[in-house]
Amino acid sequence: MSKIDSNRVKEWFSNPYNAGMVLIALAAFIIRLIFYLKTQNQALWWDEAEYLSTAKSWAFGVPYDYNPQRPPLFQAISALAFLIGLGEGFIKFALVLLPSVALVISIYYLAKEMFNERVGLMSSIFASVSWTFLFWTSRVQPDFFSMTFQVLSILFMWKFWKGAGNKFSIYAGIFAALGFYFKVSALLVPVAFMVYILIKDRLEGFKIKGHYYFAIAFIVTLIPYMIWSMALFGNPFAFKQNYSIAFTEEVARPLGWYNVQFLYLLTEGLFFILFAVAALASMKWIFYPDVLMKDRKKCFNPNIFAVITILLVSAFYIFYIRGTEDRWVFLWLPFMAMFASQTLDFIYSKFGKDQRRVAIAIVVLLIGICSYSQLNHASQLIEQKIPSYMPVKNAGLWVNQNYDSNTKLLSISYTQSVYYSEVNVSTYSTISDPDAFNDYIGTVGAKLVQVSAWEQHPQWINEWISQNSNNLVPVFTDSKSASESPTVIIFEVK
Repeated sequence: MSKIDSNRVKEWFSNPYNAGMVLIALAAFIIRLIFYLKTQNQALWWDEAEYLSTAKSWAFGVPYDYNPQRPPLFQAISALAFLIGLGEGFIKFALVLLPSVALVISIYYLAKEMFNERVGLMSSIFASVSWTFLFWTSRVQPDFFSMTFQVLSILFMWKFWKGAGNKFSIYAGIFAALGFYFKVSALLVPVAFMVYILIKDRLEGFKIKGHYYFAIAFIVTLIPYMIWSMALFGNPFAFKQNYSIAFTEEVARPLGWYNVQFLYLLTEGLFFILFAVAALASMKWIFYPDVLMKDRKKCFNPNIFAVITILLVSAFYIFYIRGTEDRWVFLWLPFMAMFASQTLDFIYSKFGKDQRRVAIAIVVLLIGICSYSQLNHASQLIEQKIPSYMPVKNAGLWVNQNYDSNTKLLSISYTQSVYYSEVNVSTYSTISDPDAFNDYIGTVGAKLVQVSAWEQHPQWINEWISQNSNNLVPVFTDSKSASESPTVIIFEVK
């Protein structure tokens, strides 16, 4: 049996693309490990601390107001890690770094399934060096778990559409739902499926059993979330809260057209050119809708699905959320990498068999230029952001070491203060004036008030400090000398 297994392994590695994928995955791991070691002591940002404050609350009962917009699985696994004595470093390694490498591998298999092994290999290289993937791998976020499940869902659905069997549509439904358990934006994947089915199959899509299997698997997998959400928030769809804030504010938030700039910012330079060439070439079908209407088989095209997904994600953040960050449009990147890889594959195919080495050299050179640009951007950005919020972290740790867990602390840096101090924290971001703040302090029984330059504070905060100077004792400041202006001050209220 071991001999058979050994032969299978040798046979598998005899395929240069399989061996290449292993080397790319190893390189992706090493690159991420280097940045992990550089950033293991950096302070958490707001969203990071929100996930881990929730985890500490579930593990140790640290007071914290849960955010219904955050699906629970990342926090639940993190809470388990805390309970068994594994800390932030383990969570960052096991729940961020490793899923980031898994995403690189899953992109290879998706691109291979949609196109060919060369496109798969090159797409995984672009994913392994993507500056935004690398940057957020150095932050404690559930994005890579969610993205890996999203890519696998698309992979299984594509296999189903290619005729691999109904079981793959079931797998697609399960993995799409698992992606949601880590990130709400994973719901864009089944929406992309529905839009594409309407284009590819029209009304015939309602006659395909596999589509119903997908829907059933997706909904059934989400039932535990709905039960949990109902029990905790009184609403099985509590995640929808505040996502319509752009429409409910007194002055409607402007449309998020700046979202489009990420098409360049995520790729930059040569990578963008390679992406744009294939993306624009693939959109020729827009000018021949009559052909697609007459021949449904021509609609079964991975580039059509890729364009639909990119446009759908863009529309969601432009017209609905009306705001975005680079990590919010992660779902673009597998397809952007595939478009860039198609351009390279086209260049490679233009050389004859007797010029194969020249073709490989040119493709490797172009990939090398793109990789250097992405890695350089990632390195500069990651190292630049390492010191950020460190005073907020130090302030929270100081409170943790000097006050008991029942201490009441008021802080605008709510999530970070909860995570690092592990005391009873409340925010005062919505208080209207100094008098109302004094009443609020008395109501909650606050002993400590933290003021920080790292968050946007109410305009009246300096006035309040001046008016109450006789009742405030500065007990912590991050300034190292009297001549240095502090960025964080903690006052003890007499």
